[in-house]
Amino acid sequence: MGKVPLTLLLAVLLLAPASAYMGKQLARGPVDSFTLTDQSGENYTFGIDTEGVVIVSFIFTRCPDVCPVLTQSLSAVEAELNEDERKDVTFVSITVDPEYDTPEALTEYSERMGASWPHLTGTAEELQPVWDMFAVVVQQNVIDMHVMDYQPGEASVTLVDTNNNSSQHMFQYDGWDATAFAAEQAGWSLNSSGGMIIGINGTESPDDWAWWWELNLWNTTSEAWEVSGVGMNDVDALEIPHIAWMRSDTNRSLLPQPDVEMASSVTVQWSNNSTEVVNIEQFTGYHITQGALIGAGMNTTNELGSWGHFMTDINNQTSPPDWEWYWTLYAWNETGEAWNYSNVGQDDLIEPTHIAWAPNYTDPSAIPAPTSDASDETVCNGHGWEMGSGASKHCMCDSGYTWGENDQLSCVPETTEEYNVGHSTITYILNPDLEPTVAWTGDAWRVEDFTADVRELLEKEQLGGYEAGFIPALPFAMTLSTLLAAFALAGVHRTKVDNE
Repeated sequence: MGKVPLTLLLAVLLLAPASAYMGKQLARGPVDSFTLTDQSGENYTFGIDTEGVVIVSFIFTRCPDVCPVLTQSLSAVEAELNEDERKDVTFVSITVDPEYDTPEALTEYSERMGASWPHLTGTAEELQPVWDMFAVVVQQNVIDMHVMDYQPGEASVTLVDTNNNSSQHMFQYDGWDATAFAAEQAGWSLNSSGGMIIGINGTESPDDWAWWWELNLWNTTSEAWEVSGVGMNDVDALEIPHIAWMRSDTNRSLLPQPDVEMASSVTVQWSNNSTEVVNIEQFTGYHITQGALIGAGMNTTNELGSWGHFMTDINNQTSPPDWEWYWTLYAWNETGEAWNYSNVGQDDLIEPTHIAWAPNYTDPSAIPAPTSDASDETVCNGHGWEMGSGASKHCMCDSGYTWGENDQLSCVPETTEEYNVGHSTITYILNPDLEPTVAWTGDAWRVEDFTADVRELLEKEQLGGYEAGFIPALPFAMTLSTLLAAFALAGVHRTKVDNE
């Protein structure tokens, strides 16, 4: 037997395959090139405009839960990559809701989520073969059900205080809440007393009651403004989301019709009969926080800074100026059934279902799960929980489960590699030959695990600054032990040869 060169032995050891992918490893042929439209309205050709390792996600901008979490997680993956790695990784998001997801809608979504990569759309005819290539099943009823899902009255805030006491509070939204949120947004000053508005922006009702600020409610059936028969604190602004204030001695017919597509609106008719309308397009974590905690009788200090609202005090528990601890926002991950640290502030947390506030030193796994029917074994076959109500009620199934055939209130094991985006989703990591190499389902994966798979593929393809024969992440101790083992093996071989 000939002598084994030491350099060859070292090369074999150093070039030994790294650990397996943490996501689902695939063995598929390359996807075909295709051209769609990005959020800027420009043509984007997949396969020509992509470079290096490609990450492909499927989203729709009206999705209230899975898609925002997924996009935030991918942004976190992007932030984890160093400059060399980032040059050789392309992120692409593709819509499954082309009827709604115009370039303008994708622009708003990508800017709101802080995701600068291409977000692609097209006609349903253009997108169908793309979905087919990636084994993505798109059913409009799934998307419609998801869009219909958001019921702000079902939203809640879980609070863990500094004494480790926890409590859950449902979102409450009355006429005063609507007026106060609108006033903050518009910069109005409010003067109230005994559940009545006395003054708005300095216009005060007189002591002799010659006129008063009158509350009006929009009747969706008659499509007309009607004077409220109850005070503002007794108006359920989730059921009657559009209200108006006007002087009692002015003409109600001058009030403009509200935009019923908005989550809420407040209209003020001033003394000169001009009107000002403030719309709340979507409820955010800020609205849910304030409505739930104040509705529970708690005082809060939720200050507005250059980065939006930030919480400094809940129920007289104030975070110290030295930042020894601070209030931290969590969002409930419905798929992973766990509390996740929110990657965005409360103003950018759009239409959350369940959120939590806790001191930053709190272990999120110790925060109680929000109350749901998940404990009932008869609900969703014991593998999920129900969301929505009435005709829109359906199961949010656990990872690895999906709806039964024609039964959106059941959860059965997934048996194929087809993924129903909207109910769940899938994200692929492709190699430079456009071969889907790794798949991650759902939105509950860990950023560090996904990033490790991206780096694994970059290393295999010798991209992102990874050089042939060199493993940058190999720990020093492992490198040293590898070298020592190599020298030892070489020495044994040399001794054997010398003794022959």
